[in-house]
Amino acid sequence: MKALVKYAKGPWNIRLEDVSEPQTKEGYIIVDVKAAGICASDLLIIHDKGHPYEPPVILGHEFSGVVAEDKGEWKKGDRITSQTTFSTCGKCYLCRSGYPQHCPEKRVIGVKANGAFTEKILVPIDGLHRIPDNISFEEAAITEIGADVLYALNERAGLQPGQFVVIFGPGAVGLFASQVAKATGAEVAIVGTKTERDEYRLSLAEKLGADYVLYAEEDPVSEIRKLTNGMGADVAFEASGAPPAVLQALEVTRNLGKLIAFGIPKRDITIPWNRMVFKAIEVIFHLSSSWTSWEKILTLMKEGKVKTKPLISRVYKLEDWEEALKEAEYGYSPRVVLRP
Repeated sequence: MKALVKYAKGPWNIRLEDVSEPQTKEGYIIVDVKAAGICASDLLIIHDKGHPYEPPVILGHEFSGVVAEDKGEWKKGDRITSQTTFSTCGKCYLCRSGYPQHCPEKRVIGVKANGAFTEKILVPIDGLHRIPDNISFEEAAITEIGADVLYALNERAGLQPGQFVVIFGPGAVGLFASQVAKATGAEVAIVGTKTERDEYRLSLAEKLGADYVLYAEEDPVSEIRKLTNGMGADVAFEASGAPPAVLQALEVTRNLGKLIAFGIPKRDITIPWNRMVFKAIEVIFHLSSSWTSWEKILTLMKEGKVKTKPLISRVYKLEDWEEALKEAEYGYSPRVVLRP
């Protein structure tokens, strides 16, 4: 079968090649891939820019498909999407206390285990989730980001109805965060820059329900204070990783508020530590998702409260991967999808 493989360390050491089909084993199941999203972390691996990975490895961790074999409760043809953890140690404190997604020995598909930019994939049975009938494979392929966002906002930060959320960065993460926050009953402001790409995405955020669109160049800190009667945001969600946005997120968070650090900066950032101490804010450094966050986000997608179709620009065939990667890196839409 064909697969897009990162065959060695170094920028752009990738190629479409013939690989052997995966073989089933206990606790795992084979899935026929129907659609796979191209994530920013895939691009980091392709460019060899700081994201850990173990080559040779088939790329791709966002996907949907159909079960290819009868096994336990799962029947051939069942429509599924899957969590991204391939394996954990199963023995550490985090695994044993119910947080295997944070195991230091975790292997993620598309990173340290073969991923979904191919025709068939082997995944753990306990990571499968059923796709609602009214959701297409393409829409379901990018469920993973939504599950990550819901885990951060609702399960870790405990977002409540009526709270004020400000989101920095209108990419796929920010657009998911805006929708999840609105579905929770929060008031939402989203911040971007005055670039053409961000302008497109901020317009999309408005269409998807964001209450306020703000610009990084126009002092969003002061604007958020006005919108919150001087208090500041209950929750700031930093999704860009841009150093100025990180500092703005710290400033807009109210005393005893919460800041979710989701974006990954490309360099170290100096922050006003003492000021944050006196504000007594809670900083949540986010990573991964939970089984329950996947079920919850799929429910919101089923109910139409979170929409993924508007986030997808085009669906490319796997053999057109070079064009797809170019659009994923430079195009306006937050997500590009591959189809084997």
